Amino acid sequence: MSISAPKPAIAGWKHAKSWAYSITYDEALADLDQFVLRVHHELGLPGHVEVVASQIGQVRDVGGSSYDGYRHMAADELRNIAAAGWGIGCHSWSHQRVMDDPDLELRVARETIEQAVGVPVTVFTAPGSNDNLTPEVVERLSGSGYLAGMSITDDINRVDGDALPWVNRVPLHERYWGVFDSAFDPWKRLRQAQVEHGWIVDYCHCPLETAAHDYKDCTAAHHRERLEAVVSEGGAECWYANPDDVIDYLHLKRHTRIEPCGSGFRVSIEALPERVQRRELTFEISGVLAPEALSVQVDGAAVTLFGPRAGCAAFTAGVRDGTIIAVADGRLRG
Repeated sequence: MSISAPKPAIAGWKHAKSWAYSITYDEALADLDQFVLRVHHELGLPGHVEVVASQIGQVRDVGGSSYDGYRHMAADELRNIAAAGWGIGCHSWSHQRVMDDPDLELRVARETIEQAVGVPVTVFTAPGSNDNLTPEVVERLSGSGYLAGMSITDDINRVDGDALPWVNRVPLHERYWGVFDSAFDPWKRLRQAQVEHGWIVDYCHCPLETAAHDYKDCTAAHHRERLEAVVSEGGAECWYANPDDVIDYLHLKRHTRIEPCGSGFRVSIEALPERVQRRELTFEISGVLAPEALSVQVDGAAVTLFGPRAGCAAFTAGVRDGTIIAVADGRLRG
């Protein structure tokens, strides 16, 4: 390798996308099969359901909830959507106040869902309101096996991921309530995410022909309109992701460093949480006038380069502590 060979840097988002989009469905209701799943299938988008551990496979009854009477997905239904690339989150054990019994609502609930569905559950989604994602709850997340906690704070998430484990979610509802009443907007926060290179996590419950509760949900028609707007605006620039994958990426990026080592570069990973499942990063090599002249090997194996924008080459590869990246610039060979 020439001493002038460029150093790779970790891309903000996987596949060197400009911004990211995800959507979540609280309560994991079986009626998602009526409208929601088919839209996801048509558009090729993954989703994420938030499971109430004590309600799996039951007609929902959590003590006065407005969604009581709807059927919660059964274990086989959850396994089916997980196999289709969807993520599974924990929405507590009882949908009641978490700090009344934090071990039951956090750890036991997660382990129950993992046993039923057979996949790791690393996201806790606060039930009810942010009153169930207080600093006391956030402090318990890591020890209870979680990598992140999803709120109902209406904002995008930034590319640096510094807010983790806290994740903002954008309400996809017919209206707000109280003093901040509003109307549905299919373009909500899309431009902001594009300009700030952010990550939108939409949230709703179970869009039907008529919203079950217009201050908690949108209609099936508006749900389709929203996802079509996301795809229209996002095109090839957006990472349409299972939130579990984004959270893994942000944690891995946070704990990874790249330093020169001999004729290449060494990847160092320190203090990465063990629960991170997907250990792939995208690297960018910027300021490259002739990216077609580059060749890159990761731990001795050639990787496929692509050009996300002019003057930039990128590649995605699995990494571990000690991975070696070798970059060769064909123009500089003697």
